Amino acid sequence: MKLLNLLSVFALLSWPALTRSYDVVEHNNIIFVLIDSGEYVRGFLHEKGGIENFDRAHQFSNRQETMFEKPPHRVYISNPFQLSQTEITVGQFKTFINETKYVTDAEKSDGALGFFPEKKNYVDKFQQSKTISWKNPGFKQTDSHPVVCVSWNDAQSFCRWLTAKGDAIYRLPTEAEWEYACRAGTNTWYSWGSDPNDAYQYGNVADASLEAAYPNMTRFQRAIRLQKGEGDGVVFTSKVKSFKPNAWGLFDMHGNVWELCQDRWSESIYEEYFKGVAWNKKNEVLITDPIFLKKTDLHIFGDWRVMRGGAWTCAPAGVRSTIRTFTDAKDSSVYTGFRVLREIPKN
Repeated sequence: MKLLNLLSVFALLSWPALTRSYDVVEHNNIIFVLIDSGEYVRGFLHEKGGIENFDRAHQFSNRQETMFEKPPHRVYISNPFQLSQTEITVGQFKTFINETKYVTDAEKSDGALGFFPEKKNYVDKFQQSKTISWKNPGFKQTDSHPVVCVSWNDAQSFCRWLTAKGDAIYRLPTEAEWEYACRAGTNTWYSWGSDPNDAYQYGNVADASLEAAYPNMTRFQRAIRLQKGEGDGVVFTSKVKSFKPNAWGLFDMHGNVWELCQDRWSESIYEEYFKGVAWNKKNEVLITDPIFLKKTDLHIFGDWRVMRGGAWTCAPAGVRSTIRTFTDAKDSSVYTGFRVLREIPKN
């Protein structure tokens, strides 16, 4: 049989998923969406023109580096799962704190990374401070906003608390599960397509509102649509469900807050899948339920964990479906949160 390229394979596999309806259920005061098992292509897909085409489409954004998102590869998610429809909110996290008396990493240490706009240099605007925690991120939040200033360790404790309730196993999604859910059957740069202007309908990103409040903050990223009244209308985090969901009913998969995943960080894991594979056999490689937990030389310096999705600090180009970065498991910031996965028992 003639080999299909990855884009062709993905198009054939994803069309039914793109058009399906989605099931929603509530557990422990968290709304979950059922995500069916299936296959997709993970990683930065080079549409016609490659990265140059992406740069042209995002000419008002800083140039993006996609080296950690390549090469694209076929992934099979073998078991359906339920993913929280939104990022975990302040209210949901507060219930956990009230029941367990848990103290977050930021509260036990020197605080979380906060935003201090009065600092002259852009890099200095984000600093660790004892005054910053999930209770006080430095800007107003309600119970309906995504909780921030929580670490990977804190998210794990939240999941263990839910699991202890006995109805299912709760955990952070793997980054393969996360991208599968984010893409929602698409093979474009974003779950809505490839037009960065549509970002303001689907997610809270760095925009005119942030620029108006703190001049030159967003221009540092050369983001688009910075004129008065343009953008998403939100300076910092937005309430969950403030923007359109993706095709599978998940909100804020792009922007708002970076979302923690289960995996340890690896710069080259995508490349590892093709070691020793002949070039004409690479399309036949299928990775089932990938998760990376191995400690590498990089982890001598910290327990680096994957984050996905971008945040309110990122230009539209920086919230694409494939973007990935990392944080230490004990660290937290005003732009980092999480959502949870509820496992469905195997038959």
